[in-house]
Amino acid sequence: MKKLTYTDMIAHLGISSAHPGGSALTKNMFATETILPEMKILDIGCGTGQTSAYLAKKYKAEIIAIDAHSTMIAKAKKRFEKADLDIKVIKANAEKLPFTDEIFDYIIAESVIVFTNLTLSLPEWARVLKKSGKLLSIEMTAEDVLTNEEKKEIFDVYGVKKILLEEEWKEHFLKAGFSKVIIEKDNEQSKQQVIADKNDPSSYIDPKLFEILQAHTDLLQKFQGRLGYRIYRCIK
Repeated sequence: MKKLTYTDMIAHLGISSAHPGGSALTKNMFATETILPEMKILDIGCGTGQTSAYLAKKYKAEIIAIDAHSTMIAKAKKRFEKADLDIKVIKANAEKLPFTDEIFDYIIAESVIVFTNLTLSLPEWARVLKKSGKLLSIEMTAEDVLTNEEKKEIFDVYGVKKILLEEEWKEHFLKAGFSKVIIEKDNEQSKQQVIADKNDPSSYIDPKLFEILQAHTDLLQKFQGRLGYRIYRCIK
């Protein structure tokens, strides 16, 4: 039997805004960008589609949303259909994108990169961005050096690939082909909130998913002040 994961928990509980800072941070992050209707935006790891729906309504730009989780894809499609939004949804691997080179003006990724192999995903994302295109990413970031035991504890709960310091993130972005990385710390640095979309939980929810949710909550409390997040604006 397949072991349930943190991502499964988000999908089946119908969580719409699991990334650090929540939807408020997403809106603030885009408020300083110039998004035009003729632009093309790729939402990688779109989840249940909340960010894609917001961008489509707010900016009228062309949005393509991808995710590797079937339940996320189904719920995103349901959200877009209900809101009558023309957003293309594709089940796809973030490490091997099904797109030609240099077609997107923006990529948005909210707590996604840590779940991928950075040496595969980041060059792919740079590949599909237009010249001077921009990646906007919100990612878990260590505030100080963590021990191997502490990292393992975090890996076990989230299933992430790495826990990086701010400078380590910057090095990865530059190595992947981005020419400039602007790093911002959310002044609020509020605790990561998991907010369930009451209208769209799965019909059956395995009780083990609530154990994962509790482990997530416990981990945030344990590593408060040591495990934070950053906004990374990466220009190709």
